[in-house]
Amino acid sequence: MTKTKRTASPRKRKASSRQGRALTWPADAHDERLRDDLARELIGVCLEGLKSFGLDGRRLAELAAQALAATPERISSASQVLSDAEQLAEAINKWGEEPTYRDSTGRPAVLSVRDSGRGSLATLAHEFFPGWALADVVTLGCKANVFERVGADKIALLNYAVLFTGNSALMLANTIRTVRRVLRAADLNRRVTAIPDGWPDRAVWVEVSDEDFRDFVKFIRPQISGFIELSNRWLTRRAALPKNRGKKKRLAGIQIFVFRE
Repeated sequence: MTKTKRTASPRKRKASSRQGRALTWPADAHDERLRDDLARELIGVCLEGLKSFGLDGRRLAELAAQALAATPERISSASQVLSDAEQLAEAINKWGEEPTYRDSTGRPAVLSVRDSGRGSLATLAHEFFPGWALADVVTLGCKANVFERVGADKIALLNYAVLFTGNSALMLANTIRTVRRVLRAADLNRRVTAIPDGWPDRAVWVEVSDEDFRDFVKFIRPQISGFIELSNRWLTRRAALPKNRGKKKRLAGIQIFVFRE
């Protein structure tokens, strides 16, 4: 259920919100003209975003035609691009959560690339990357900034999240996944009649300077990381409960990002 919160109401934003065709509030859910206006704007937003990845109008028109002609059973290119990253995320989840991979202090243990057997990096790599050489798994983890080399033959867990920053293909694939999740949540929330039945969706925004925004990013980064880690632990432990092992499961979670318009 989408809710927004504003702690500032500049006159400039108030004035701009009044421009254009006057709308009743709440808007009629069956107003086809309004629906078409919003759909056109959503398409425009997506096109502008794709142009930032280097696609021109002609190429976008060709790809749009191909998308309309595609069958629903088509394999997701985004899922293929993100498959290795998702496996890496699953591996570091197990490294961080399973007692087998913890040291005497309860923290994720530093693992040797030479050891084998239960609780070793080789076992972890074989489970999530079957057929891969251990050296390739280590290289992937280091490139994704989740592994850190310690000396000549040991690896430490550096992050609990796989970072896509700086990689256009990964960022575009992640954007597709994010948009798909947003639209599915929106489709569910537009159908509910009671707030408890909706999926939580919250936003807050205030107009601030560039300097304040940079400070905000620094401040909120560890808070988001901590909240995501807490959510991951709850979901992981709940999924592992004996009573839930035989139940049908679907991917579920929470995704958070900072924005600036």
